[in-house]
Amino acid sequence: MNICKRAIIIALRHPLYLAIYIGFLSAMGVLLMGEVGTAQAPAPSSASSQAAIVLVDRDGSPISRALRAALETTDELVDVDDEPTVLQDVLAKDQADIVLIIPAGFGEQLIDAAHAGQDLPQLNMAAGSDMQAAALASQRASRWASLVAAQAALEPALDADSIVDAVTQSSSVEPSVQILETTPGNTAASRLAFYLTFSSYTITSSIIVVAGVVLATLNAPDVRRRQLSSPMSTWRLGLGGIAGCGVLALAVCAWVAVVGIVASGAAPLVSQALPQLALALISFAIFALVPLSLAYTLAQCGFQEDALNAIANLGGMVMSFLGGAWVPLSLMGPGVQAMARFTPTYWMYNAITEALGAQAITLDVLATVTSSLGIIVLFAAAITSAGLVAARLRVREA
Repeated sequence: MNICKRAIIIALRHPLYLAIYIGFLSAMGVLLMGEVGTAQAPAPSSASSQAAIVLVDRDGSPISRALRAALETTDELVDVDDEPTVLQDVLAKDQADIVLIIPAGFGEQLIDAAHAGQDLPQLNMAAGSDMQAAALASQRASRWASLVAAQAALEPALDADSIVDAVTQSSSVEPSVQILETTPGNTAASRLAFYLTFSSYTITSSIIVVAGVVLATLNAPDVRRRQLSSPMSTWRLGLGGIAGCGVLALAVCAWVAVVGIVASGAAPLVSQALPQLALALISFAIFALVPLSLAYTLAQCGFQEDALNAIANLGGMVMSFLGGAWVPLSLMGPGVQAMARFTPTYWMYNAITEALGAQAITLDVLATVTSSLGIIVLFAAAITSAGLVAARLRVREA
């Protein structure tokens, strides 16, 4: 118990490490989570897709009249005189987004081209300053003309009026649209999943540095000689040091988890989806065994503060990157995706996203999460084994 308390005291004597690796990196995760949430939630657009159209009908056919009626339902038609100067002034003064001119003979040429399988005649147009609105209006007019041509090609015996009636009837059929709104709980869960995934860097770097400094201090030659001269056995001394580092690791996980839940707005999940939240946090805590085992192994290998800081930062960044914390793995190449499976952060990401994305905890969800956590524990066990070998070699050298 005394060694455990001493380990915590040693960690508290390094407040700069605690502030940087725990406080600063947690704040960075919150900022990145806010950016991701903003990017995922598109801002409502105040711009309308409706365009102001000057439609000049020089054809006077049933096709041109039907085109005018179709555009009246989707856009705003501006009536002006069919004079070049007037049409130019309308665009120059931004009174309309586009001038569409239906040339003489357009309806007849459109049906003839459809029957012969030739290129369709085009509407004459002149765009104003709003190119996007002009392009949308032009596309709508061209699409309607294409529907007329398609109907004429399918039924060559129909006259112009019958073709217009058929197109108008088919265009009036509205598709069935269902709007699905994501609930705040689901959004909060996805934000929390991102934060916990990014926090793999926070957990890795902070635990390696803080726990590594504690263990390196306890392994210092003078401290080691005093410990060996005490009546306490060496395994109890080592267990006390590891227990102290374990308490520190749990404290770091608790801090990061609380910050993530509050900042992501996932507090309602405590009452709405407590099993999923608990499973995700357990996965996060089990992942902490990996940096804790790394800290133990590095301390047994004789690494000091400078080396621990360098390894923690580089290793934490690489592991979190391969775990999908910085860039989604779906955007990576097959080689990077295959390499990611050999890192514990990848399996932590799998466990957390599976838990928080589940509507309910089922056997399939438990199987997926348990298998991922089992792989993480195997990583920690393998790294700890290397640390035990290094500790044994140091004892023999001493």
